[in-house]
Amino acid sequence: MKQTALFISSVFQPLLMPIYSVSLLFIYTHFKYTYAHLFLSFVIPTILFTFLVPGVLIYIMQRLNIISDLSLLKRKDRFAPYAVTMLSYSFLIYYFHNLGLPNWFLMMIGASIIVMILAIIITLWWKISAHMFGISSLIGGVMSVCYFVDKTNPYILFMLLFVVAGMVGVSRLILRRHTPNQVYAGFLLGFVVSFVSVWIAT
Repeated sequence: MKQTALFISSVFQPLLMPIYSVSLLFIYTHFKYTYAHLFLSFVIPTILFTFLVPGVLIYIMQRLNIISDLSLLKRKDRFAPYAVTMLSYSFLIYYFHNLGLPNWFLMMIGASIIVMILAIIITLWWKISAHMFGISSLIGGVMSVCYFVDKTNPYILFMLLFVVAGMVGVSRLILRRHTPNQVYAGFLLGFVVSFVSVWIAT
């Protein structure tokens, strides 16, 4: 059970969520027609600024003993990684802004920054699940785009995403990284902020 939980936690770790979000846009929205020829121009910078750059910087922090481990088990270890991640995400927003992409798309990434700012504030007193606000930000953003931008309802996709979110939440509990309340709070934070942010930006 623990090996399965570790695998699920790794595949759906927070730094991968923006990559999955952009990929889903090219599968389920008008992006597959409008920007099909620019797929790599979307995916490669997203991988660079939301996964590789923050991932390498977090690894360097661990090697320099700025943080105690890569899992960020301690609340105090989360502040610096969140800060460098937000900065890297900001560069990605600037890149996409220069491509002339719509505000709702920029807000999909911007919502992640808002979530991390709120998570930092919460972390001052309480540990909240980053895995859960990661996957729920993806769900909230994708749902908002489908409903308010594309005017579609791919309910099978939504059901699958909620199943995945449930698997991630259970995995965090099996690994004893979070309490049920921390899992629920993480999901609620990511979903509400992403859904509402994209909705407002449409």
